[in-house]
Amino acid sequence: MNSPAPPRAPLPSRTALHARYAWDTGPCLAPVHCGWDGVRGRHRPVRARSLPAGPVRLSYAGLDEGPRHVLEFLRQQGVPTAAAGTGDVPADILLRGTTARAVPALPPATLLLPFRVRLVVPVGDGGEALRARISRRERRGFAARRRERGWTWEQATGPGAFDHFYERMHLPTMRRRHGGATRSLPPALAYECLFRRGALFFVVENGTRVAGVLCARPARSRTLTMRLLGVLDGAEEHYASGAARALTHFALEWACTHGMTHVDLSGCEPFLSKGIFQFKQRFHPECRLPADHFGGKRLVLRVVRDTPGVRDLLVANPVVALAAGGFEALYFHDADRPPRTDLAWQCPGILRARHLDLDTFLPPVPR
Repeated sequence: MNSPAPPRAPLPSRTALHARYAWDTGPCLAPVHCGWDGVRGRHRPVRARSLPAGPVRLSYAGLDEGPRHVLEFLRQQGVPTAAAGTGDVPADILLRGTTARAVPALPPATLLLPFRVRLVVPVGDGGEALRARISRRERRGFAARRRERGWTWEQATGPGAFDHFYERMHLPTMRRRHGGATRSLPPALAYECLFRRGALFFVVENGTRVAGVLCARPARSRTLTMRLLGVLDGAEEHYASGAARALTHFALEWACTHGMTHVDLSGCEPFLSKGIFQFKQRFHPECRLPADHFGGKRLVLRVVRDTPGVRDLLVANPVVALAAGGFEALYFHDADRPPRTDLAWQCPGILRARHLDLDTFLPPVPR
């Protein structure tokens, strides 16, 4: 049985929905939003602590997005981070979400990271330049799968198309891949602020829509932003076939031929080990601070206890750190742990890669 259609907002509610969307995503309101969150984070910080039996003990305080973004990523790396509260067990790593204006003086063994980064691909200089940006391996793989599966690209309109995408693709995919940590837009907000003013696309295979993406197209902008995506029923077979990856290729092609100048592939946490970063890096995107409120937010990572688990975690997860004029990629290593140079970093905005010896970075920290 099909799920009921998401509610359509009555006219008086549309203003409230657009106000909420502008608050969360609009560049004009970003400084106000960031400042408000900073005040709230100082006076009523969100606190979370990982389980004391884990390989690394984390403590987070500050902006309330931390548990949903940073701690969820670290949980996926094998650090259980579900326990809330301050707890009594000393932490190995202290994390603080704060605003750029409130960043404290940094003690030794401390890193200053962007809270999130955006990955944006220029498409306004033509198809040949776009193809040159994409890695040869990615280009060839997509072309082969496109021929093999007979994929086509379809732009869809009408409430039924939105219902099918949201209920049969987006929600099942988010639930299957993220479980209880699923983050998304409510259906009424997605319909009113994305679908009615944006563009919905499907990858079609043998007459069946197998993957879809809902994109934002802000007024007076020629940037297409990929916001919500999913595969049919969240089925793993559509990830294995490459249909989910095909969404990015087709979106870039469409934007390039329809007068867009950029495609915003959306953002991620500042860790090179993030699978989304490694996939999107193949399109040679520009790495930027977000234009929304996240652009004014920072993550302070401080190591307070030098343990094998801490070293393992740092080496396994190179970071994108703030540097003068942009970002730098930091790869940790020591005598027993080589740097994870298998994780690529090269894209505009990341100025350089630096290898950081943990025996130099951590000496002030007690073992």
